[in-house]
Amino acid sequence: MKNWKKLLACLLVSLMALTVFTACDASVGAPMGPKHADAESESVKALRDKFKMTYNVEMTYNEDLSEKAYSIANWIAGTSVSCSTNANKTELYRVGNANNEARAFLKEENYAAAFENLSMGTFGLNDFVPGFDIKTAEWSSKDDSITFVLPKDGTYPEAMTKAAKGKTKLGVAYVVKDGVSYAVVLFG
Repeated sequence: MKNWKKLLACLLVSLMALTVFTACDASVGAPMGPKHADAESESVKALRDKFKMTYNVEMTYNEDLSEKAYSIANWIAGTSVSCSTNANKTELYRVGNANNEARAFLKEENYAAAFENLSMGTFGLNDFVPGFDIKTAEWSSKDDSITFVLPKDGTYPEAMTKAAKGKTKLGVAYVVKDGVSYAVVLFG
């Protein structure tokens, strides 16, 4: 009986030690993934406040735009091998290839058709503008690369402030990599 008690005590101590070592931040080792936003989140409120101060316009959170942003975030996270961050983790880069048709839609700023052509989902009307950079190779080049540059949550790059001008709606989703959230913001 004493041996059973000792064995049980050792098992209990081992189990407790195991829980101590696994209690660290699990997001660091977690795979990259998309994340929904909601109208009441601090990040969305900060975005709305930023553009109210910048353009004196009341931005409203739009569920449809947020679903479109989530589709983009999901597409980016699904291709994590094509993603990297800069040294300070202030931007996430998703590099890939785009056919001439998708690149033409991007050049025309027909983002709905471009994103559908890139197999991100169904976007319907072209009634939005992305608040992140999309870089393509020069048209004269044979390079068909395309780069999405997502800003770290809480930063407002020039692409985002330009896209917000004249808009009244916003949709938000995130790509989370190594515990850091990168914003996919759409304006309508």
